[in-house]
Amino acid sequence: MTVRIDSLAPMHRARSHFGFAVHGGRLYVFGGGGAGFKSLSAVEAYDPAADRWEARSPMPTPRSGIAAATVGDRILVMGGGFRRPDGSFDFKSTVDVYLPLEDRWEGGPALLMRHDAPAAVALGGTVHLFGGHHPDASGGPLTDPAFDFCEALDPAATVWRPLAPMPTARFSLAALPMGGDIWALGGGACQHGTFRNLDLIECYASRADRWTPGPTRLPWPAAGLHAATLGTTLWVAGGNDGGRISDRLAFYHAAHGRWEDAPPLPEPRVMGAMAHLGGRLVLVGGRGPDGQTPTAAHFAIEPTHLI
Repeated sequence: MTVRIDSLAPMHRARSHFGFAVHGGRLYVFGGGGAGFKSLSAVEAYDPAADRWEARSPMPTPRSGIAAATVGDRILVMGGGFRRPDGSFDFKSTVDVYLPLEDRWEGGPALLMRHDAPAAVALGGTVHLFGGHHPDASGGPLTDPAFDFCEALDPAATVWRPLAPMPTARFSLAALPMGGDIWALGGGACQHGTFRNLDLIECYASRADRWTPGPTRLPWPAAGLHAATLGTTLWVAGGNDGGRISDRLAFYHAAHGRWEDAPPLPEPRVMGAMAHLGGRLVLVGGRGPDGQTPTAAHFAIEPTHLI
């Protein structure tokens, strides 16, 4: 395995826990937590051909812990929230809809429940939203339970509908389409008074509205991990493995049914974004080795040989 990793232009704003989506060959990032974990409304778009970021119209609602998904010429930006000055949480059911071709925002149908740090996937024009922090969280992610609630918005619908709950409640997970299903990867949860970083993969069949165990597990436990597909391979990177912020990078080839480690990331990373863009993977933002300081750093991951 040979992997080339190149530094790219950094974002204008260091941030973690942001929403991200690809549209028209560009990567868009929405809100997130900046220095001191202050919730942001800033939006940026990355042009890989020019290796340049540009500011876009800010979000109507500043927040972090956001999920985003592209449907046609719209990007739905969902959920998230912020910590109040007294330390309590304000999680949102807000859906803001961004129109990238017009660089403007409009309102979307509110979620059925409040989700913070969920995962979102668009499949067949339907947006699926999975899990997150429990909406009644008060003490923090290490003590409050996670959320198993899932919901979807169909292409012509004006209201969300509930889905079968995830078998394992969790937040700060990743999710993506794989083989016609949606795979929910990793995440974290407080279970029976103990916080756990998960190596779990559970698969959602949208037509049957049914969850099944995944065919494999992650090669390490990871909350706040990054995941994307490249060709027929699934790639995962970083996250919190329960002991440290990880710099691991690995891929799974379904035809072979096994994971292989790739060379590590240039630096440990958690709660950023990884996406397939311009024929390669890009990883941007998040928090670094201390798990506290947001970064604007951005690099490309380009395999030159796969199994």
